[in-house]
Amino acid sequence: MIIGGFSYRYLPILLLSVAFLPGCKNPEKGRLCIRPLTALIDYYDSAQEVTLRVKKLDAHDCESLFGKRSQRLFKKIRKRQPIWPIQLSITNDTNKLISLKPSDISLPQMNYKQVASRLKKNSFTQVFGTIASSLLIGGFLALGSFLALSASGIILLATGSFSITAPFAVVGSSALIAIPTFLILGTPILSTVRGVQTSQANQIITRDIKNYSLKNQIVVEPYTTTDMVIFVSKPQYKSQFTVNVSNPEQAKEKITFQVTIPTATHKFIVR
Repeated sequence: MIIGGFSYRYLPILLLSVAFLPGCKNPEKGRLCIRPLTALIDYYDSAQEVTLRVKKLDAHDCESLFGKRSQRLFKKIRKRQPIWPIQLSITNDTNKLISLKPSDISLPQMNYKQVASRLKKNSFTQVFGTIASSLLIGGFLALGSFLALSASGIILLATGSFSITAPFAVVGSSALIAIPTFLILGTPILSTVRGVQTSQANQIITRDIKNYSLKNQIVVEPYTTTDMVIFVSKPQYKSQFTVNVSNPEQAKEKITFQVTIPTATHKFIVR
């Protein structure tokens, strides 16, 4: 039946589409690239025309970089300790190269793969959740179909008018027909789509963590600024640590920064 240009036979399909559209979103939407530290930082110092800025990132900072699941970094999950992300920003105002390696920082750092695994979604859980949702929607459709057909019968007995009962009968029968098709064809398709989306989101998380992390030696070109993030397990975190930067060609010539991150909420504002 068509009323106002809308066919009731498409109502179940419309409801299913609306139910699953929220899952078809871009996992990269809303994320920002890492930015040089310029304000609200925990540590700032310059020596021999090299400047180091340090900030212990909070949940809001991490969400803008790694998405909403970054909140898991700050929680203890299955005996795994919270992880503190710390951003370092090095400005090289000399005419020489400046290098930094993980071993130049006196804090034990976690491998980026360990950090990424904390943020990844479980593909099996996502697929199982989709199947469960499909069965639940199928149950609601069956219930709605039963109620619509029952209502059409009652109204027909009470009024004797087919024009009034027709919409209920069409909706009920359409939903009843859609259930087997949805469960047999729709559920595998939706499960596959959800599995692919989860895999893509996990790859993006690993890529972002890898790109931002201090994995090996980095080299800061003259008159440039380079930012990176280190990840430290909470039990191994110390508010005071050292950072040594040096010329990659003359490693013995080091510049040492004695970093102290305040335990209070005070932040430096650098202009």
